[in-house]
Amino acid sequence: MRALLELYGIVGAEREGLLQLAREARQPGWWHSFRDVLPDPYAAYIGFESAAASVQNFEPLVIPGLLQTEEYARATFHGGPRELDRDDVERRVQVRSTRQGILKQPQRPRLWAVIDEAAIRRVVGSPKIMREQLYRLMEAADEGRTTIQVVPFHAGAHAGTTGPFVILGFSEPADPNVVYIETLAGEIYLEAPEDVTLYTVAFDRLVAAALHPDESLALIGEAAKDLSE
Repeated sequence: MRALLELYGIVGAEREGLLQLAREARQPGWWHSFRDVLPDPYAAYIGFESAAASVQNFEPLVIPGLLQTEEYARATFHGGPRELDRDDVERRVQVRSTRQGILKQPQRPRLWAVIDEAAIRRVVGSPKIMREQLYRLMEAADEGRTTIQVVPFHAGAHAGTTGPFVILGFSEPADPNVVYIETLAGEIYLEAPEDVTLYTVAFDRLVAAALHPDESLALIGEAAKDLSE
């Protein structure tokens, strides 16, 4: 690297900055220490997510992972489709909690989560766990750079009836947006412009079908209140 910088005559602060980037590139991400419980495709997703400038997530049945409380995440892993022992569940909960650290960074991504009403009405774990999860959603919406919208039941059929998906956007023009779809058979990544456009249009239509963010928070608060009664 140093030889190349000398060859191209790059000196001063620019040279030091590029050298620092090269040093950081050699350091594995935090998720590498969880290789025992993370399949390679999902580890790749965490890498994409940590570098994203924007995250657009649609979830029809559960709360988006970046906004889950630990107790809610633990309940989803216990009740999920994979048979996991206690240690595997706890390791996955730790991964999910650590992922959420990107929302606390100064240069955090812009998160836009669209959730079907089923996800806020389904009691996961217990009424107490679900109530705390709904409060967490309301707190997240007040933190800035996070938009939460709910597609109400009365919206009927909508553009997300085929299932959940995430669109990751990047600040560098050379880095194309990526669509991530998780399935039981494995993870799917879509980068072809026509595929990304298809999901972007679907997300836009979901936003149009969803309640306004303020109305969405009111509905979430109403659901939390129902669990208190």
